[in-house]
Amino acid sequence: MELLLVGVNHRTATLEEREALALREEEARTLLAGLTGRGHVSEALVLSTCNRTEFYAVADTADAADEHIRQAVREARQGDLLRPGPQRYVLTGAAAVQHLFRVACGLDSMVLGDVQILGQVKDAYACARHVGSAGVVLDRLFETALRAGKRARRETSIGAGTVSMASAAIELAELHGTLQGRRVLVIGAGETARLAVRHVAERDPAAIVIANRDVGRAAALAEGAGGRATGLDGLGDALADADVVVSATRAPMTLVTVELVRQVMERRSGRPLLMIDLAVPRDIEPEARHVPGITLHAVDSIQAVVGEGRGQRAGQVPLVEQIIEDECARFDAWWRGLEATPVVVALRDHFERVRLEELERMRHLPADERERADRLTRALINRLLHVPTLRLKSDAASDEGHRRLVAARELFALTAPERTRTQPRVE
Repeated sequence: MELLLVGVNHRTATLEEREALALREEEARTLLAGLTGRGHVSEALVLSTCNRTEFYAVADTADAADEHIRQAVREARQGDLLRPGPQRYVLTGAAAVQHLFRVACGLDSMVLGDVQILGQVKDAYACARHVGSAGVVLDRLFETALRAGKRARRETSIGAGTVSMASAAIELAELHGTLQGRRVLVIGAGETARLAVRHVAERDPAAIVIANRDVGRAAALAEGAGGRATGLDGLGDALADADVVVSATRAPMTLVTVELVRQVMERRSGRPLLMIDLAVPRDIEPEARHVPGITLHAVDSIQAVVGEGRGQRAGQVPLVEQIIEDECARFDAWWRGLEATPVVVALRDHFERVRLEELERMRHLPADERERADRLTRALINRLLHVPTLRLKSDAASDEGHRRLVAARELFALTAPERTRTQPRVE
């Protein structure tokens, strides 16, 4: 059994490559349901955000799982988006575990200490559990990752200062002038949009408008911020009235086209419009930046404003790294302990086969003698295996325990018992 991670993120892939691979929750569910039905992959989970799309899998072999994941993506996207190349990374075993824990703790985000990533990891885990693609290994892995992320925020100051894409976007907007007294349009009503609205409201804008496909969700968000809501059918009027636009939806297609932007700018009498697109895939057509009067920033522009406050948070990185090291050690001990169960089961199966073979030789004896022999041999096997079983289980997480498991398999030529999805094979 191997743990595999295949992914792309903001460090390795362009925005275009990331948005081509980005998966909405319903797409992730469909892909996971098909992926775990393929031979070598017993468990799978996908984490897809604006900064990354990562596939975690438990499989017989990493190479086979990698190919199954690539094939699943090809079928979902009609393109080999995970083909080998500099845009993707492949990690196995302890390296995959450490990477996930760094992600959950906010050390691998575009914004160091990003407060949103822990919720995104939790949502990805919940999605896999809903589908049934997360088994015993991914359950433990992601529960441990979430614990590491919570510890990082509770025990360190890694979350101080600008700690979300939304807050960084508002800081980016303020590089173009104060938001006080300006009209701000937020497109979307999810977590990123909610955070953006909160940060905008703190700047005392002249007006806040929330546009969303579900007007009810937009209205609930607007009510708490003293703003107003509109559906996407009112997007043109909202754009014409706004000074600043922040867009953060999970829509599968472009919401603001170049043509719509041109029409809006004709109505604005030359007033400039600042647009910040935090969505992946993007909500605003990139070519809109060429329309006169438009200043358009995509998500990767956030890098320009995350420096302030980073120094304080960077000083917390060693403390977070220690938390990650502690949690990696815990997971490694649990992982090693998994080896004991199939070895113990195989060992008992081996002795039971030998016992039954010997009882078969006694089939000529009277029934009462065969019954007595059955009880005697069963008791004998249990006594003989009692101490080895305890020793194999109790020491499995140590290096010495691992050597004992290997020795037991070799001494008795043990074959792993028939597996279920929650009983991993030990090589």
